[in-house]
Parts: sequence; C-alpha cells; structure tokens
Amino acid sequence: MPEESYDRIARLAAQMFDVSVAVVSLIEDKRQWFKAQVGASTTEVERRFTFCSHVICQDDVFVVEDALEDERFADNPFVTNEPYLRFYAGAPLRASGGHNLGTVAIIDSKPRSFSEADRRSLADLAAMVIDALEMRLVINRADAAERRFVDAMESLPNGFVLYDKDDRLVYCNERYREIYAESAAFIVPGADFEDIIRKGVENGQHPEAIGDEEAWIDKRLDLHLNPAGPIEQQLPGDKWLRVEERRTSEGGIVGFRFDVTTLKRQERELARLAWTDSLTDAMNRHRFMELSSNEIDKARRHGGNLSLLLLDVDHFKKVNDRNGHAAGDLVLKQLVERWKGVIRSHDVIGRIGGEEFGVLLPETDAQGAIRNAEKLRATIAELPFAYEGQLLRITISVGVATFAPGDDLAALIRRADDALYEAKHAGRDRCMVGTG
Repeated sequence: MPEESYDRIARLAAQMFDVSVAVVSLIEDKRQWFKAQVGASTTEVERRFTFCSHVICQDDVFVVEDALEDERFADNPFVTNEPYLRFYAGAPLRASGGHNLGTVAIIDSKPRSFSEADRRSLADLAAMVIDALEMRLVINRADAAERRFVDAMESLPNGFVLYDKDDRLVYCNERYREIYAESAAFIVPGADFEDIIRKGVENGQHPEAIGDEEAWIDKRLDLHLNPAGPIEQQLPGDKWLRVEERRTSEGGIVGFRFDVTTLKRQERELARLAWTDSLTDAMNRHRFMELSSNEIDKARRHGGNLSLLLLDVDHFKKVNDRNGHAAGDLVLKQLVERWKGVIRSHDVIGRIGGEEFGVLLPETDAQGAIRNAEKLRATIAELPFAYEGQLLRITISVGVATFAPGDDLAALIRRADDALYEAKHAGRDRCMVGTG
C-alpha cells in the first residue's frame, strides 16, 4: 500500500527536476511495481520492457537523454506508444547488503540534458528511499521481536513484570494481573510501583499489611528497590507467592511471581506433623517445650505474666484395661478437643507423656490460671465420654504454676508437677497450686 514517506520522495523528485512522471519502484523477476508515483497511470508493469531493469544492473545513475536517438530504446513500446517516453533518469536503490532492489526514476515526454549535479541529487533521493526502507526493516524487526517477547511472556504459567529505571510499569503479562486480582485495575503501563502497592493495600491485596500498613509498604519498597533474593508474599485466600526481582542493565526491575501455595501448604502440613501428636493433634512434647521456653524468655524480657498447667487423666490405666486401648485413644482425643474449646487461640496445649498434658497460658496471672484450670477440669468431669454404648466417666487432676522472676522452664514445670502430685494424693479430680 502507498506510504507517505515514499510518496513524499516521488513528489520531491518531480518538483526538483520539473518532470511529468517520478516513481519509486521495486523490481522482481518478472514485474516492476511502484511503491510511490507521480504522473504514472498504473501501479506495475512487465519488467522486460522497463528502463529500470537496466538501472539495477549497475551502481551509478542511469540516464537516457533522448530515447528515440538511443538504439537500445528507440523501438521500446513505452517510447513508441503511451506515455511516449523520451527522457529517463534512474538511480538504483542499493541496500546495505549490496543488492539493488529497485529505482528512483524520473521520466519526461521530451528530451533533456542531465548534469552531474542532477545525477548526485537523484542518487541522494535514492539514498533517502533506502534509509526509509531500512528503517522500516528495523522497525519491523523490532515489532517482530516485541511480538515474540510478548507471546513468550504470555505463555508463561507465572507472573512476569518489567519496571523502568524510574520504577514505572513497562509491561506485565496477563498472569501477573490475574495473580494480583485486587490490584489489577491499577496495574497499567506507566503506573508507579509504589502507587500500585498502595492501591493494593487499600483494596485488600496484601493481608500481611493489615494493621501496620505503612511499615509493611516501607519494607516492601525497600525489598523491591534493593533486590537481594526471593521473598514470600501472602495473598488473600491463603495463597502464597515467591517473588523474585532483579535489576536490569538499564536500572529497571524485572520480576517473576511463582505460585507456591501448594508448596506452602505442604510445608505447613509437614511442620504440623512434625510438631503435633498424631493421636490428639495437640503439640508434641518437643514442640511444646520449645514454645514454652520462647514464652518464658518473652515474659522475662517484658516482665509479663505467664502460667503453666499440667493435667493428668485419673486412673487412665483402668480405662485401657477395662475397655481396651481404642477406648483410651478416644478419651485422649476428645479430652484435647474439649480443652481446645475452652482455651484461647494463643494458649498452647501439648501432650507431654502418655496421659499427661501441658497447657501454657501467656499473659495469665495465678488467679487467671486457677480459673482456667477449673474450667478444664470441669469440662471433663461434668460430661461422660460415649464409647460403644457405654458412658465412660473421666476425671483429671491439675497442677498450676505461675512464672516468677528467675524461673526457667524446668523450674516452672517442677512446681506444676509438685502441685499435680499433691492433687493426686489429695483425692484426684481437683486443681492444686504449686508454691516456690
């Protein structure tokens, strides 16, 4: 199709040399077609009769000042018939690879002379056409490269994003927008990274930011501007990403987003299995001791309250002996289920031994610990356990100890254990408080 950049050169040629016809032509093996033309009555002609076929076989400007006086062209149909060509001058379109692709030619119906200066001017116009063609080639290659890049990025199963050196969005694939669904409306080319993050926080995109928004934004910006390695990022619906970002050679940021939700959930499940008692789903002894030590360190640093309960099932061996181990397992499982319905979400319950459990009560003083111990005792004593048509009446004994300055975990457990021993010897089904 015609293009203005080539039409402009054809018009300029016609005006510069005051001729009736000027063309920018490209030549194939059997035809010559006009990319741009002024005064021509057609868009293509057979190659075998054209003057331009002679031009592309040489490197210089080709001139015929009077075709009727030139034995090569005197009987040419373009000379003896319309357009009754008499004058012709053509400069080859020589590509950078050395191939002549076509011509810039001027034609007139009357003879005329053509000076060296005229030849140079026509050659300059041909060079302008080559510049335009090669620029188009560069643009086409760039467009093709961009299409390949976009196609490749859109085919990725992961999110991809590119920011420029001013931290403005250059490109992201559709998967990236799907990942950040709550922020998608703001993820547009030219948008600033910080603006996108802030809009995301406002729209619930980043659950980790809730309650401490500015601190979270500051930390995220620092990690983004100074990428040092992969980070994990939580999304709504308990989804998780691995975020990997790197600086480009131009100072921008290129990033990938990998959905690691399944892996994260598997890790959590493995941790749960490693930390919990397989029968009761309470913390196992190792994990309970670890968390308890951490809470004691925290209470020691901040001067807070902390209490520990040790709970033991009364006459548990008789339950197993009379009803079988399946009944004993059921009792232990349901004990923990009932206790979990009483304690707070941040309290810690663990299975310390066969039928012995510990409950750690952060931020709880002695009076609060006693109240909690009574609740846990009562929730077992007041409701029998159903097993194969029987009602199993179960009681527990509880030892209570409250953190005192200078205590470590061993000291706290020792006092609670002493109190538990006293509760057992005092008749069971009761709570006793350990003293220093």
